[in-house]
Amino acid sequence: MVHINEWIKLLWLLFIFILLIFSFLRLYLTGWWERRVEKLDHNFNPDVKVIMPCKGLDIDMEDNIRSVMNQKYHKFELIGVVDDETDPAYKVLKNLGINTLITDNRFKGSGKVRAISTALSKIEMDNVVVLVDSDTSVGENWLSYLINPLRDESVGAVSTYPYYIPVEQNNFWGYVKKIWGYLGINMMEFRPARFVWGGSVAFRRSLLDGDNFRKFSESVSDDATITYVCKEKGLSIVYSRMATPIVKVRETRETFMEWSNRQMAISLSYAKYAFAAGILMYGIIISYILILIPLSIFVWNLFALGYVPYLFAFYVNVKRDRSHIWKTLIITLIMPFIFMENFLKEWRGVKYSLKDK
Repeated sequence: MVHINEWIKLLWLLFIFILLIFSFLRLYLTGWWERRVEKLDHNFNPDVKVIMPCKGLDIDMEDNIRSVMNQKYHKFELIGVVDDETDPAYKVLKNLGINTLITDNRFKGSGKVRAISTALSKIEMDNVVVLVDSDTSVGENWLSYLINPLRDESVGAVSTYPYYIPVEQNNFWGYVKKIWGYLGINMMEFRPARFVWGGSVAFRRSLLDGDNFRKFSESVSDDATITYVCKEKGLSIVYSRMATPIVKVRETRETFMEWSNRQMAISLSYAKYAFAAGILMYGIIISYILILIPLSIFVWNLFALGYVPYLFAFYVNVKRDRSHIWKTLIITLIMPFIFMENFLKEWRGVKYSLKDK
């Protein structure tokens, strides 16, 4: 074994100790969210407009729409929006008796943003607006929990993040997407990193007033723009765990990477230094993972303690779903490499068509 300086050993153990403190804090935060009770104020019952932009047929789409329709909170109207009447989603919406609009192409944003802007242009400023995706399945109290924090005027938006559930047991890339989604939940649970997820979010119509509506209608991302407007106005974003929906997925490597690369491209378009920071961060993480192997074998066995924070990350993921533990372990280990591939595709200049997404 190669001899190393005692100071290097001491600094390494100190570094591991600091990482362990942060890991324990992460575990505590996860547990706190599990124990937290979201209380409903039944005196807060505004008129709500639920906007569902649709394009094509999603997995179990009719069941998803029915889950939105069957809410215990009754003061709401569900509005569907499609690009044209030839879209197969149009027939599903009409058969369910849902008020359905055709996208107004005078709005210049992405396809989803144009659809939402079409509905927003017809909604009064004193209404509460909820956006929900057509691939999303929700519980009967989803709407109650999602809108309730808006009783506080300092709250700009209330959002949540889904559990991605593979529809087939052997769909490995569906499970990759499931674990990938845990990052979104982790960010939601940590206030400084919180953002709006456009698949399930509530806000006052007045949030997108005047010039902010124009900015929104010309943007490529509904959730990133609402997040930006909240921060610009000094309003908080609240995370509602009780409103967490389910999104069923069926993925191949190609479809998953296209989806994750597009998510990365949209995020980077709204963050000036995110690309450089991402390359640096995941470059360090991957180098850290790989360098520890020879260090722990040939230099000092206690270098293997550097993998302990990984075990904490694995444990947090398992706490969210105790099934398929080996898949969770493997995917947790390879996730930094997947994120790095997303960033490298951005670096190579891969382009994504965001207009019709």
